Formats: sequence, structure tokens, C-alpha cells
Amino acid sequence: MNSEHGGRLRTGELTLAYGSQPVVTDLSLGLPDGQVTTIIGANACGKSTLLRALARLMKPSNGAVYFDGQAIHRLPAKEVARRLGLLAQQSNAPEGVTVEDLVRRGRYPHQSFLQPPSRDDHEAVERALELTGMQPLRHRPVDELSGGQRQRAWIAMALAQDTPVLLLDEPTTYLDIAHQHEVLSLVRRLNREEGRTVVMVLHDINEAAAVSDRIVALRDGAVLADGAPDEVLRPELLERVFGVECDVVAHPRDSRPVSIPRSRLARRGSRTPEVEPRGELRAHGLRLGYGKREVVPGLSTEIPAGEVTVIVGANACGKSTVLRALGRLVEPRAGQAMLDGRDVHRYRHREFARRVGVLPQSPVPPPDLLVEDLVAAGRYPHQRWYRQWSRADARAVERALAATGTEDLRGRPVAQLSGGQRQRAFLAMTLAREAPVLLLDEPTTFLDIAHQVEVLDLVREANRERGVTVLMVLHDLALACRYADRLIAMKDGAVVAAGTPAEVMTPELVQAVFGVEACVVENGQSGAPLVLPVYGHRDDGGRQAVLAGRAAVEARTPRTRAHTEVT
Repeated sequence: MNSEHGGRLRTGELTLAYGSQPVVTDLSLGLPDGQVTTIIGANACGKSTLLRALARLMKPSNGAVYFDGQAIHRLPAKEVARRLGLLAQQSNAPEGVTVEDLVRRGRYPHQSFLQPPSRDDHEAVERALELTGMQPLRHRPVDELSGGQRQRAWIAMALAQDTPVLLLDEPTTYLDIAHQHEVLSLVRRLNREEGRTVVMVLHDINEAAAVSDRIVALRDGAVLADGAPDEVLRPELLERVFGVECDVVAHPRDSRPVSIPRSRLARRGSRTPEVEPRGELRAHGLRLGYGKREVVPGLSTEIPAGEVTVIVGANACGKSTVLRALGRLVEPRAGQAMLDGRDVHRYRHREFARRVGVLPQSPVPPPDLLVEDLVAAGRYPHQRWYRQWSRADARAVERALAATGTEDLRGRPVAQLSGGQRQRAFLAMTLAREAPVLLLDEPTTFLDIAHQVEVLDLVREANRERGVTVLMVLHDLALACRYADRLIAMKDGAVVAAGTPAEVMTPELVQAVFGVEACVVENGQSGAPLVLPVYGHRDDGGRQAVLAGRAAVEARTPRTRAHTEVT
């Protein structure tokens, strides 16, 4: 499908494939200068693949990506990097590298061989650290940061590159609502004040509606819709794109479209489980930290058996650290983490693993491991030297594959999957254990709206029907309220509120914990609180600022002769 708009960056009859499997086919798409364009779509529809091709990281099978009138793969890599910056979906920093060192790497395209950093380099790095709020963490090793802090460090590196075009693949992943708000506001600021062209991939379509001038909806590698947010984010079109029914309502403050995917489960309520709930978790006086840094100074709370409890809070408040301590992945400095009245560290390793399934925040698969083998690994606690693979193991693996929609991926290497597919594969491994307790750290990361609802419906069903105790960390406050029986809100390593979603989630709490203004209304589908952040109002007068800003950016990065001739 053609979707033509004038701009420096465009595709012409572009086909992208992994091996013999096409992902994007015959795509002609123009990306307007000086606008924020967001690409949305279901997992594995080709969003991130397209962004990689736009960044010259993937060679087309057919057609081309054109930048300033020339095929981008014919341009020198360093020249492209001076004009186009990329934030990739998943990045790994070298071990021990500090935040400042990582951000300085963004200046590589502007430096000559053996040239020391210039004044411009220093200023660009300082500005990037300031814009992302990473100055206080500049000397910290990247591998010691929380997921949200790490994401902001990578964003800072992309900003230090100081390019007129920015490609951002899931820039708000792992970020709490406050830092989501900051990053998206920064995107608008870079666009409005400096005229930068921004192309993003986002799974959160409500974030896309808040900041985008234009939304491109992909399905199976083709453009299904292309237009302003209120033109694209319509119920019938969202169902075609994601395969899930959605309600679309107007934001009470600025009337932008807000999409609410429908769950297949009935309205909130409990069902008597078939078995007696097991798995009461308690934290008593927990002190937790990393190295010399204390993260949780002394926390006491309980996770009731047979309920779904969700921890919410700002990045680095200690949410994931508490979950890891309850899962025996972090040794407390003081206090106790307890399961059914017994210290978790007094269980035998295999006994504990049979009782508790843990999905960590950023799991890394071994090289060349297939999806089916990964999921089968979830059954290891049930193995014995005298009893290897059984029919019960095989049935558990099949149930987990079916429940997570990964059956068709069973023969694929995990490392070759999209972010959303990989997350579902790891979730399948956790579910295959069939443990009475599930600890899930950001289980919806990289998932589109349909798979977010599917996964959390699945978790809720396990809780309702089998009495499984669930503890999750979620950054999406709407999903947290929708699926939790009990919320725990944390700030600076301490519990500041606990109770039902209706008791805990108020505009005052959102402001106190996250520093963000939000409207909290009732979700008509579930009856749970629906949290709607308030973003700055968009103004058409800002377009003049864009034009002036674009001229300033282009003065720093002259166009090639080919671009001048084309335009």
C-alpha cells in the first residue's frame, strides 16, 4: 500500500525479510519533515523491522529506503549517523561502562580518527544528560541501573548524537508514568522547538495519541491506516489492526482519543477456586540493596494467598528489588522474605522452584535456544534423576504454548523473535512450571494491546480457577487497577499506600508518587479506576516554532546536493 508524504526520509516499494520469510512487502511510505510520526501495530507486524531498515541496519530484499534523495545503503554509515539517530528496542551496554561513557558514544559520528572530544561534544553530552534527568547518575555503571534508568541512558546517547531525524523504538519501555510523561514531552519539545523529525514505534496507542501529529498503523507488513490520531484510532480500525475489540472515549481534559481494549473475562469479581489457595508471601523488615547502595531501607508488607497483588511506583523505588527478594534472587541485608510462614532461603532450591514461578524483567535467552526448549525448561523442578520427561511435562508445555499463543513459534530461535514474541515465550516458560505462586516483573513489556489483555486475562484465570497467588510489577496503572485485587504503591523503598485499586488509585496518589497530573475515572468495562495522564495541550501555533527550529537544525547538518535537487 502506498502512503506518500513529502520528506527527507521515505521508502520506495520496500520489501524486508528474515531469510525466506517476508515481513514488510512492497511498502512505499513518506515520513513528513518536522512532524512526530508514530508507527503502531500488533506484535511481529513489521514495526521494528521497518525502523531498522530506516536506520540502515537492515538491507532490503527489494526496493529501497531513501534519505535526502539517495538510497540510504549507498551513503557512508558515518554520514547517515550524523543526520539520523536511533534508539533500538533492546540494547546491551558493555559490562562496567558508565552512563556518561555510554552517552559519549553518541558523539562518535561527529569525531575524526584520534580526535579528542571537542567543545561541541562536551556540550551535546551535558545537554543530553540534562534533558533525560541522568546527570545525578552519570558515574553509575549502566548494568547497575533499574530498567527505566537504563532506558533513559540509551535515550540520552541517541540525543547526544544531535541529529535532525530521530528514530525511537519503544522509547517508553520500562518507564514509569512520570518518566513516560517526561520522555514524550521531550519528544514534543525537540519537535516543536528544534524542528526535529521524529519517527517512533509505540505499543501504547494512548501515548501515540497524546504526542503524534500522524499515526501509521501496520498490519502484516502493510499500511492499514495513515492519518491524524483521531482519524486512525477508531474502534473498527483498531480491531482490524490488533484483533481485539476496543472502546474509544474522549480524554476528559483535552478530548484526545483514549483506547480501552476489551477483556474476554467478565466484569471484576471473584470466582471460588477449585483448590485451596496456597502461597502467602510476607516481607518483614526487609533491607535490600546493591553494593553500597541501599534501595529498600526496611519494608514490611504481605501478599495474600489466592489474590492478585500489583506493585506500582516510580522507577528505582524498589518494586522489582522486592519482587526479586521474594523470589530468592536477592539476599536481604536484614529482615525476612517468607513463603507460607517460612523463610524463602530455608527451602531447598528445587522445592522452592516447584512452588514459585518467576518472570524477571529483562530475561536473556541462551544463544540458538528454540522456543519449545525454552518453555520445556520451565519443567526442570519437576524432573528427577530417575524420572525424566513425562506425559504431564509434555501436557504442561503444550498448555503453556497454547495459552500464550506461541505454538507456531516453537521451532524458532528465541533470539530471532520480536520483543513481544520473546516476552510471550518467557511467560510460557514460567506458566509451564504450574507453580501455585507467580512473581511477574513487567509481564506486558513489548506486548501490543491485544497480547497485554490476553496475557493478563490468562493470569487472572489461573488465579480464579486454580487459586494461584500472583504478585506483579506493572508500570501501566490502568492495567494494574484493572487486574489487581490489591495494589501496593511504593516510593523511595517504602510502602505509601495499600488496598483495593479504588482505595489506592486517586489523582492525589498519582501526583504524590509519580509527580504527574492525571484524571482518574471509572473504567466502564471493569468498574476499576482508569488513570489518564494529562499532557500539555497541543497548539497549531507551535508549527511556526517547528519551521524555525528545523531551519536551525538543518543549518548544523547541511543537506546533500541530491536532496536539494529532489526538493
